[in-house]
Amino acid sequence: MPSNHRKNEVLYRVYSVLLVFFVIMLVIMYRLIKVSIIEGDEWRKKIEKKSMVWRPAKTQRGNIYAEDGQNLLATSVEFFEIRMDPVVVSQEVFEKNIDGLARGLEAFDKRRSADQWKSHIVKARRKGSRYLLIAKHVDHFKLQQLESLPIFKLGRFRGGFRKIKSYERERPYRDLAARTIGVDREDHRVGLEHSFNRLLRGEEKKAYMKRLPGDIYVPVFDPTDYEIVRGKDLVTTIDINIQDIVHNELLRGIEAHNAEGGTAIVMEVQTGRIKAISNLSRNRKGVLGEFHNYAVADRSEPGSTIKAASVLALLEDGYADSQTIVDFSGGVKNFYGLKMYDSSNHGYQKSTLKEAFEISSNIGIASALDEAYNKTKRWSRYVGRLQQFGLNDVSGIELEGERKPLIKDPKKDRNQWYNTTIPWMAHGYEMEMTPLQVLCFYNAIANNGKLMAAQIVKSILSDGEVEKNMPPRVRKESIAKIESIRELQVMLEGVIDRGTGKNLKSEYFRFAGKTGTTKVDYGTDDPKYNASFAGYWPADNPKYSMIVVVYGLRGDIYYGNLVAGPIFKRIMDWCQAIKPDNRLIEGRTDHFKGEYKGKVYGFADDYASIFSELRVNYSKAGRWIKGQSGEAGEVLNGKAKISSKEVPDLRGMGLRDAIYVLENIGMKVKTEGYGRVRRQSIKPGLSVRNQEITIYLN
Repeated sequence: MPSNHRKNEVLYRVYSVLLVFFVIMLVIMYRLIKVSIIEGDEWRKKIEKKSMVWRPAKTQRGNIYAEDGQNLLATSVEFFEIRMDPVVVSQEVFEKNIDGLARGLEAFDKRRSADQWKSHIVKARRKGSRYLLIAKHVDHFKLQQLESLPIFKLGRFRGGFRKIKSYERERPYRDLAARTIGVDREDHRVGLEHSFNRLLRGEEKKAYMKRLPGDIYVPVFDPTDYEIVRGKDLVTTIDINIQDIVHNELLRGIEAHNAEGGTAIVMEVQTGRIKAISNLSRNRKGVLGEFHNYAVADRSEPGSTIKAASVLALLEDGYADSQTIVDFSGGVKNFYGLKMYDSSNHGYQKSTLKEAFEISSNIGIASALDEAYNKTKRWSRYVGRLQQFGLNDVSGIELEGERKPLIKDPKKDRNQWYNTTIPWMAHGYEMEMTPLQVLCFYNAIANNGKLMAAQIVKSILSDGEVEKNMPPRVRKESIAKIESIRELQVMLEGVIDRGTGKNLKSEYFRFAGKTGTTKVDYGTDDPKYNASFAGYWPADNPKYSMIVVVYGLRGDIYYGNLVAGPIFKRIMDWCQAIKPDNRLIEGRTDHFKGEYKGKVYGFADDYASIFSELRVNYSKAGRWIKGQSGEAGEVLNGKAKISSKEVPDLRGMGLRDAIYVLENIGMKVKTEGYGRVRRQSIKPGLSVRNQEITIYLN
């Protein structure tokens, strides 16, 4: 009996445990049924609500134009992300058209076969996916392809077709002024894109978004239902023709001397408006491109270009004039225990300040300033003159990130002020400034003493209308007495006539400037040099000023007159040649002889204007012409075959005309390169069917 009793007790315990487990199972099943069925809709709404957020909507940034308000430097190109909601498609429509849709998607994106596309969509439909990704970065041409596919052509509510609009920033002129125009990325904006971000972006609006796995947000409502938010447009001061010249000549010069990089800036003398600005540096692979803005953000020792400011200080204070005799010491002199050398052993012991400046004698200029300011302890007077000339302040350009110049002050920088400071500051050391700041000073000399703020933005547009004009700004009405300015102008012309710049002299017009060479990487066996040239032209009535700086030169050729100077001269010559009002300087009428050698292909009226200025014999044969020069230098041309039904032969046509022709016959255009068209992706003569065509230029 006791054993039966124990057996029954064990069974009771087992049954009790099983009962408890059974009750727990019933409770769990009840909760599952309640959550998934009874309260299912309510919980799904709560989850859905948590995944819904208000986020900033993508806006269409405003355009950035060249000074003519027509040539685009930066614009927003429209693209689409395509998603599908397979759940909204009726069963009848889905079964009838899924195979056709899959075949169409295979033709659109061959990375998946038709069977794989079908399986992908069917699986998403079963899982209840509402935002199935179909394609990214879809342009208008491809969008039309997708919208015409089975199911998709039924639209959003019956076909589940969702298109999410976005914009990508494009620079039609690629590298031209790219660092100044800037980059538009959420985590990294530079240049005008950064400085004018609020205006370019426009009013920020928010859209109701759904958060998908992978931290992806898609609009709940069709974004095309909303009014497009568009930012304001900027019209810059950039002359696209001058910019093209500056970029290519700077590139040519840097490559020829295997330099690390360089910058070139062209400024309009009377206004301070920047007509061109190029910054080229090498990436890790050694490729040159617009990666760093030397002109605005890079501060360095200016070297001998600052001798113009040192001489102007002497003239302004009356301590010397152009005929004052200064010490050359044969090209080597000891200043307070530290030796200074001239770039060449010219053998002079003494000569005039004018000659010291023209041949860029470090010792001659340093000796003059040592006598005037150092031995007499008038250090603050010299520094005060540099401040008077505006060299201690920023240029005023509408770009963030410009560094303030570094000029020692004998009162504030006592621990860094030495007996040798004035002699070395005299020829551009122990101070730092950007190329743009140096250019502003030279522009003021060309402008008879009026110091202008550097300007890169001319106006702000809203909906195509001028909202705000930005006139030139005067920083100082005069940086020095006009007599001092005139005397320095003569000395700057002397640099080209007889001095270090005589190898750059032009036979067509006079210009003025100053060479500069700066040694960097002191104390190394393999030092580097920066070469520079700053000046203006024409000398008698300056229109443009310019500075060229080439960085990181090694070897035997690194002087300003041999590296930066030739770049300056080529840019200057091109600028004179392309501007009708600039070409005939100082009474010269034989520079262009009314002859033309080459081919023509493009809009007839444009050629008519050009050949009229050049006095070339020309008569247009039609609205679009194609031809070449004849034996006597006249232009022989015929009517070009341009049809709206056939793809034209564009070889030899300029970029602007080619884009105009193609877009007007309904084709989407992509371009590669610069210059004239050398080949095209679609053969001439084929029927026009709204295709996408790529044109390749020289």
